[in-house]
Order: sequence, then C-alpha cells, then structure tokens
Amino acid sequence: MQKPMMSQFEMTVQQPVGALREKRRSSLRVRLARLAVHIAELHPYTWRLAWLCVRHFSFLLPHDKSYYALRHFIALRPNGLFLDVGANDGISALSFRYFDKNYRILSLEPNRLLERSLKKLKARDANFDYIMAGAGSQQSVMQFHVPVYKGVVLHTSTSSSLEHTRSALTASFGKSVATAASINLIEGSIIRIDDLDIEPTIIKIDAEGFNYDVLLGAAATISRSRPFLIIEIESEEAGKIKEYFDRIQYRLIGYDVMLDKFCVGAGTPYSDLYRNFFAVPVQMLSSLPWASGG
Repeated sequence: MQKPMMSQFEMTVQQPVGALREKRRSSLRVRLARLAVHIAELHPYTWRLAWLCVRHFSFLLPHDKSYYALRHFIALRPNGLFLDVGANDGISALSFRYFDKNYRILSLEPNRLLERSLKKLKARDANFDYIMAGAGSQQSVMQFHVPVYKGVVLHTSTSSSLEHTRSALTASFGKSVATAASINLIEGSIIRIDDLDIEPTIIKIDAEGFNYDVLLGAAATISRSRPFLIIEIESEEAGKIKEYFDRIQYRLIGYDVMLDKFCVGAGTPYSDLYRNFFAVPVQMLSSLPWASGG
C-alpha cells in the first residue's frame, strides 16, 4: 500500500533542528544585508560608516553575502590560490579569508590611494600579497577617475571610464550626489594575468565595466588552470562574457544565498542585492549543490 504524502508541516518538523536553525540564521543574514545596503546607499556619509564597520567587525563579513558560494569552491580546490582582481582596499580578501585561514591570496588593485590598507593587510597575513596594478588585455598605463564627495573618497566607484564612474554614483546615491561629486584623476598600471605565471584555483573579477578585457588577458591562465571564477556582470558586457565562457566549456550560473545552492541563469543581475555570477568548468558542475530545477 502506498504511503500517503506528508504535509508541508510534517516534512518541516522532521527536519533536523540544526538545519532549521541554520535556515533561520541565513534568512536573518540576508535581511540584515539588505537593510545594510539600503542604509549605506542613503548617503556617502552612511556608506563610509558602513564600510568602516565591515572592515573592523569580522562578524559582518563577508561584505557581499553571495561570497558564501566560495565555500563550495574552496572545498573542491583546497590549499589553492585566490586571485583577487579589483581588490579595492582589501575587502574582498578579508571576506575570502573569513572562510579559509590558509588559502593564498594575491590581490590586484590599480588605485595607489588604497595601498596603505593593502599594506596593513599584508603585514598581518603571511599568505596575502598584492600588486598595485589592474588587469587587462594588454600592459599599459591608464587614468582612473576617483570620485570624492565632500571629503569622502567613494573608491568603489573608481573606473577608467568617467561615464561608468558617474553612472555608478547615480545608481548608488542618486543624481544629486553624482553631480556634486568631484573627480580626481590618478594613473594606474595595467598588466596581463597571463604574464604573472600563476596557477589560481579561484579568481574574482570586479573591474568596473572592464571585466571582459580582464578575461582576454587571462585566457591562457584560465585554459591551463581551469579555476572557478566569481565575476560581476553588467548588462553592457553580458553577451560577450557569456560567449567567452561558452567557447572554453564553462557555464555561468547564479547562487541562491537563502538555499546555499547554485541556480541556472546569468547575464542579468540575479537580484537587487547581488550582481555576482559564477563561472564553473562544465566538468565540475555535478560536484556543486543545485536548487530545484538547476
């Protein structure tokens, strides 16, 4: 005789108590993250305060909750090298270190105004190193636009494209802040990842509208090392980036923070909170946890 199907309530109460508690904690973390993003983007002053809090209180890490996906990559490729392209002031490295204390980290950042923070991070982390340079398809020197609003350096909106810097400010803080902000010009070096002769197991790319250019300069490294990638995709580059990964037998996927599982779908922002996508070698897809329908 066929057993009757359990109700949702029965299935829920039979789940381990620890699993239910973790789901509630995950839900709370996401809600708090949404609230923090909303508060931070009210004004550059609140953004500055939020940024300082995340850097100084480790329980607020990772700064981007989609970084929880990296735990699955670390488990599959332990004791490797995390290449952090677009390191900013080291926040990505700090978030990655939250999940693994021994992984090697190499950060690339072209904005020399942020070297002081990176130098402090290196002094207390023997497995961390950095290069003051951005990544691209060819070696060069570029000018970067650094926005400043009433003394607050909004370094997360720094870009080699003035248009991108202005649009990023508008998206984050509104048109009035974008108009009032002054733009400082600094020079920064650009290098090719392929010239570094490294074997990264995980790569993060956040190059403010130039992510495709970074990929072009890392083609040999990616082909040789077959790393996992976390990459911020903006609409202007979505088509080119998807074609790039299709050619080399990678799949672009999303990540459901609430479920702690991966999901199909890339090319547009996954939600109002997360813009990161994950590029995975097709042969590794079956090793990852998938949401229903993934």
